[in-house]
Amino acid sequence: MRVNNTGRRRMLATASVAVAAVLTLAACGGGGGSDTTSGGTPQTGGTLNVGMSSEVTTLDPAKGSANAMALSGYAIYDTLMKVDKLGDTPAPNIAKSFEPNDDLTVWTMKLPSGVKFSDGTDFNAEAVKYNMDRHIDPDQASTAASLLSSVKSVDAPDETTVVFNLKYPFANLPAVLSYDGSGTAGYIASPTALKKYGDDYTAHASGVGPYQVKSWAPGKDIVLERNPNYWNAGDHEAYLDQINIKLIEDEQARYQALQAGDIDYAPSINPTIIQQAESGGQLQVIHGEGSDQDSIALNVTKPPFDDLRVRQAVSYAVNRQEILDLTKEGLGEPAVNLFPASDPYANDNSDPEYDLDKAKALVDEYEADTGNQVEFTYMCRPTVNTTDVIERQLTAAGMKVKVDVQESTTAVSNYIAGKYDATCWTMAGFLTPDLLPYRFFYSTGDLNSMGFDNAEFDSLVDQARQTSDEGKQKDLWIQADKILTEELPWVWTTSQPIGFLASKKVHSIDFEEPSRLRYYVPTVNNVWLSK
Repeated sequence: MRVNNTGRRRMLATASVAVAAVLTLAACGGGGGSDTTSGGTPQTGGTLNVGMSSEVTTLDPAKGSANAMALSGYAIYDTLMKVDKLGDTPAPNIAKSFEPNDDLTVWTMKLPSGVKFSDGTDFNAEAVKYNMDRHIDPDQASTAASLLSSVKSVDAPDETTVVFNLKYPFANLPAVLSYDGSGTAGYIASPTALKKYGDDYTAHASGVGPYQVKSWAPGKDIVLERNPNYWNAGDHEAYLDQINIKLIEDEQARYQALQAGDIDYAPSINPTIIQQAESGGQLQVIHGEGSDQDSIALNVTKPPFDDLRVRQAVSYAVNRQEILDLTKEGLGEPAVNLFPASDPYANDNSDPEYDLDKAKALVDEYEADTGNQVEFTYMCRPTVNTTDVIERQLTAAGMKVKVDVQESTTAVSNYIAGKYDATCWTMAGFLTPDLLPYRFFYSTGDLNSMGFDNAEFDSLVDQARQTSDEGKQKDLWIQADKILTEELPWVWTTSQPIGFLASKKVHSIDFEEPSRLRYYVPTVNNVWLSK
């Protein structure tokens, strides 16, 4: 099945709509209607083998952020709030309700009673507070700190009530506590397990989601099993007995493993493999509805990219249409700013578009003024199939480019640490720019390893985060986006397809409604196997 990337609408962020949405949906809890699919009524049992490109190095919500943790983290923890489908307003999930005061500076969450973590300890307001306190404590350096930067303090006045006291009005807090593919603020880990195991927590990770850790070790497959204490078992069964998450970084190797029956389910961003799978007929091919966009992230803290002229030259040198023609098999569009055409914040801002003569002139000017060559290393991952084309395009503009292809876990670690000159990077689809874009481009964002620090950008984003007026939010973020296209900490290239390949015995309501599949990382919470 193929779905066009046109579905996402930003949640309305006025206080009245936020309250109405929460109150209307609170009664629904996390229960989820029928999971019956075209494959029939869900069956219980069996082992699902999933192939992934990145190793799971941590399951601590305060330490994990990259997509490597998303599949297993979502299965183990679930989230306080949820956005089931693209365009949905965030709604209560584990939380029973989440309501703001009149000026959006205090949010009150009600929790269910009687819920247990997989380690048998109580899930309650104190547990939520403990997790949030870890995130907002600067000494913890939590990967969710930026997401929760609006939160001043968290109170737990009783067993089922959590109060978030904010530094300023913030309408999009419900989205922060929802699943967004890389953020972990909505994951609640067992305080007992965190304290007991410390640095060894990952092997003993404990949440209230449908699955729990059976085994984990560095460099090994992670194995999950059904959680007998799943918080929502009465309304939504965990169908699988076991999930084996296997590290298979190479896309072609994953595809061959699927064909051989060694794995049952895997993501793919490779258009050629997606088309081969579609024409082969052996596998299911599901197209998600996300809005991922590829880019070249530039470290602006050191030469040559501390000079705007070189960043402009990169953008002028990138022929986006050629990249599409040679690598995307018709499954992509040019990317020229933060917001793709399907986004409600789409606008006319644009990175400098392809002009090889201008690129060459800027390179010559820089080299004449500084006496230095435009020379750098371009770091990328083996799962990205555009590296050779981009290297050739940059070289044609007079740049001396050394390509360094690193396995995904290493490349992500080096990106986070700022250990690169230029690197391929993907902006995953986001529920609101207060999530991933804020983390990447705000001066203190936890994912801003480029060293981008622009006071005007920060001011515009601060204003956008502190208003509940959707029109003002949109206008302010478009102004902020214009700064990105002028200052170029990232150079946008093309959109990225979101594909999932699965054995025909694998079923999920997510396959029937691909607007649920808005990220490259697959989810397993709704998956069942036919026998």
